Amino acid sequence: MQRREKEEAFSALRKVRAEAEKLTGAVRSKAFDDWVRRCVFDARSPDEWTQASTLYENYIAHARRFGDNRAQRAQAVLALATQTQWGRMMATLFPKTRRSAGWFYPLRCRRVAGAGEQADEQD
Repeated sequence: MQRREKEEAFSALRKVRAEAEKLTGAVRSKAFDDWVRRCVFDARSPDEWTQASTLYENYIAHARRFGDNRAQRAQAVLALATQTQWGRMMATLFPKTRRSAGWFYPLRCRRVAGAGEQADEQD
């Protein structure tokens, strides 16, 4: 391969990678927004706040199930936000507080309703 062909090939590869990253970000934010809407609610008092690592684990579990079909769920798994990326998305919506046990957000996780159970309510 000549030098010009290599440069063209690498340029095309960079463009494709940039487009893939942009699409991944769209999937990531949709999964995150869906998680915020369905899986968490505001805590009533500071003693109900949830540790960031617990919320992130809850987000990951939800994001693995995000999508209407198997192909969409597989894409969502590939686009899972790292803990840093998740923290940046959280910072756009919620304040956090540092405590001795780590970072906490003023949120609670909804319990998933199983057989004969009801999910926790906001009220």
